[in-house]
Amino acid sequence: MAKQFKDTFLYFAYGSNLLKKRIRINNPTAEFIGIGRLDGHQLDFMKYSDHWRGTSATIVPTQNAQIHVWGAVWRLHNSDMPALDRQEGVDTNWYFAKSVEVLTPEGETIECRTYQQTVNPPLRDADEELPLERRPSSTYLDCIVNGAIECSLPKEYIIQLKKIPHNGQEASPKMIEKLNK
Repeated sequence: MAKQFKDTFLYFAYGSNLLKKRIRINNPTAEFIGIGRLDGHQLDFMKYSDHWRGTSATIVPTQNAQIHVWGAVWRLHNSDMPALDRQEGVDTNWYFAKSVEVLTPEGETIECRTYQQTVNPPLRDADEELPLERRPSSTYLDCIVNGAIECSLPKEYIIQLKKIPHNGQEASPKMIEKLNK
């Protein structure tokens, strides 16, 4: 599935970069490779983004290997790494890059770059609702859900994503304009 080339890296996207047109705004060479599962991590939302007018997604490590996050695996050129880092706010200490092992549907384990927020919430129970102050905007959540559908993530996972409550806000006009190009 994900053969490595010396001038590229694999990126595991679980948030708005699931959506092809979103990742290609800043990373036009991104090539969709397939999907994968990151075990021992929980999808959550924490830091408020003015661009999105809601919180952005993060992954929270957990000791429970049964908890996992599904995402898209993209191949990018090494020269795109600075643009991806900027998009994720590595320079502003919003996220940090980390290397993770992702399991493909074929059972292959691949090493990918991904991003985790520098400040993460405590783990939530499976039935615990996302607090109002940590909810994403409807635009951001739509990017995630539509990207999950576009990438053919497992149906059960898409159903879970659709249950995430949003804050009733839309993204900034500038962000909506970028998404509609």
